[in-house]
Amino acid sequence: MTRSAHSGMLSLAAPDAPDGACVATPLPCERVSFAAGHGVCLHTVPGIFPRYTAAVLDGTLRPFASITLDGRPTRTRTSADGRIGAITVFVFGDNYGAPFSTRTTLVDMSSGDVIGQLEQFSTWRDGARFRAVDFNFWGVTFSSDANTFYASLRTGGSTYLVRGDLALRRMTVLRENVECPSLSPDNRLIAFKKRMSPGADDWRLAVLDVKTMTEHLIGGETRRIDDQVEWLDSAHVLYAVPARTSSSISDVWVAPIDGSTPARIFLPQAESPVVVR
Repeated sequence: MTRSAHSGMLSLAAPDAPDGACVATPLPCERVSFAAGHGVCLHTVPGIFPRYTAAVLDGTLRPFASITLDGRPTRTRTSADGRIGAITVFVFGDNYGAPFSTRTTLVDMSSGDVIGQLEQFSTWRDGARFRAVDFNFWGVTFSSDANTFYASLRTGGSTYLVRGDLALRRMTVLRENVECPSLSPDNRLIAFKKRMSPGADDWRLAVLDVKTMTEHLIGGETRRIDDQVEWLDSAHVLYAVPARTSSSISDVWVAPIDGSTPARIFLPQAESPVVVR
């Protein structure tokens, strides 16, 4: 999280009183995730040739390992037990005609060692091995058991929800048109970005029931949202929206998943929210 007085720094606020005191740390951080005493902070080191790094954090928010990243930070998540982290970056130079290219890496949070990239896992669809040169994965979210995870896969102009098995290093395609999934704390629901127009970056927030695979739009938020949401609790999601005054400054908003009330600002001048449970 960030506030204007401490722009770009990891900051802390109480989720039950977000308008209260905000405590800034000295840690520069663009994207953050944290759970069970372990976290990841993604950072761009500015310059003529920017450098990108991931700091692995201990329970006191002190970095104890650093990972050099291949591209600009975009997403990170930590499993609920703090054992596994996921890092997604945008990369440049892949030559296969896709509109963008990503790298998603899984990390051992106790050591900072890289477990592997999702492109190295096998992918299956309708019982058959699924392969393509233009695979791009992003938006990892972990189940409570840390072995099961979900992510987005884009290939051939379409985006899919995949379920991953870390032990088997295998992923299975579940459903089309699901981006940036975020699993609820009780593992029953997945909040995600749903593309509303083919070929256009026009997304609405939606919620998917993991058991029935039925979905509904979040009625209280009708704007275009380009973020991987965080669950505040079992009934509300948090996400960043660029402020009207500047595209470089965002506010964190909150919306009930049942659409019972309109979305509202939860934490001004902040982004990349993570709720420490």
